[in-house]
Amino acid sequence: MDISGKDIQSIYEEKDTKKWIKRIPLDRAIPFEEYHRKEHFIPVAEIVLDTEISKTGKKQRNTMIQFIPTSKLFKKDTEWLYLLLINGRIVKLGGTRNGLKKRAGSYLCGHHVKERGKSGDCSKTNGFIYNTLVFYLELGCKVEMVGYELPKTIIKIEIFGKETLISAQTYHAYESTFLDDYKKHYKEYPFLCDNCDPSYKS
Repeated sequence: MDISGKDIQSIYEEKDTKKWIKRIPLDRAIPFEEYHRKEHFIPVAEIVLDTEISKTGKKQRNTMIQFIPTSKLFKKDTEWLYLLLINGRIVKLGGTRNGLKKRAGSYLCGHHVKERGKSGDCSKTNGFIYNTLVFYLELGCKVEMVGYELPKTIIKIEIFGKETLISAQTYHAYESTFLDDYKKHYKEYPFLCDNCDPSYKS
């Protein structure tokens, strides 16, 4: 069964963007409430279809979805891990060094696939994530982002004989560790992580 609980084959086949849509089997996405590391994560945003209309009666933005913050921390420019959930089930585990808002903006670049009449100038990861989320939102699914704000790590280095404190970038290590831990417990990565950096895979 599909994560949407619906028979999606005919709907999928009619999509011009189907090469960018990953259909997610229900048994390949664990419920967030059963995730053994869930205590690290808090709700940070809802992802919804973007239907806002401008004063002129036209669509406010070209993109099909928008991230609606549910926490003021969503805009905090710091390192995070995050999970994307569809109908309460984990489909993506990722990390970012400069805040969730900027990562969300990067995902919106997935709108630029050629199948939408755009330039095709977007990463494969953004193309797959964006168009898959659009597909499931149009099916009526609930899509959310939960996040784990990573602790700051300050290290001391010496430059020209002078000690200097710097903020270390650690999200790659956290992301790698969380992905490996996830796979050990659930035998595979979250379904939309198959395009993640191969160096993260054991």
